[in-house]
Amino acid sequence: MSLIESAKLQPEFSARALTAAGAAAALLLGHRSRPVAAGAGLALPAGSACTRFGALAAGTASAEDPAHTVGPQREAAEQRSQRSQ
Repeated sequence: MSLIESAKLQPEFSARALTAAGAAAALLLGHRSRPVAAGAGLALPAGSACTRFGALAAGTASAEDPAHTVGPQREAAEQRSQRSQ
């Protein structure tokens, strides 16, 4: 599996890696090299975008199998209604 394929499967890993690489490059070498600063400037918003797409993918996966979401919510609602009676 290539790096790009693994990034598509794990957006949260990609987000952390891009954010960490961008922050490290900006802090350590960004003031010395304009290309490094530009790369860091591209890596940080790319990490943010991966975080957003990861949340979207998680929401889509949750919507495909609502039993894991709806079931616990119904159980909690039943417990609350039993306590109030």
